[in-house]
Amino acid sequence: MRKTVTLSIFSFFLVSCVSTTPPTSPKEQIQYIDLTSDDKKELVNEYWVLEKRQDPKYPVGAAKEGLSGCVELVVGIKENGKAGGYKVKKSYPEGVFEKHAAAALNNWQWSASDKNTDKAPVLTTIKLDFMVSSSKNKAEAEKQCGFPHKQ
Repeated sequence: MRKTVTLSIFSFFLVSCVSTTPPTSPKEQIQYIDLTSDDKKELVNEYWVLEKRQDPKYPVGAAKEGLSGCVELVVGIKENGKAGGYKVKKSYPEGVFEKHAAAALNNWQWSASDKNTDKAPVLTTIKLDFMVSSSKNKAEAEKQCGFPHKQ
């Protein structure tokens, strides 16, 4: 009798522990409209209007070394008008400006255009330039990033 009661109590606690864990559902993926190709880049304005832009901070080390460069990011704009993640498409010089570009981008805010009543999420490309006037890598930065330095 005592064995049966002990076994019953143990079974009850075991089942209770197992049944309290809620089932996990896979994270729902966002279905982005891809506007990253050259022929679709300008279409982003038909979906989203940039309302708030924060310029990236210039990395102290890059400023001290006199480095200029750029970062091109593929960015997802979610239904709420915020950046939903990014992927570095191109960066020059690599490893210098990416974190600062992404940090600034996380503070950007878009609003849906009049045509985008469903607030459809999109993928777009954004390029951020980092320039110092006395750049030590001026010629290569102009070549890699496609911007002329001002004299």
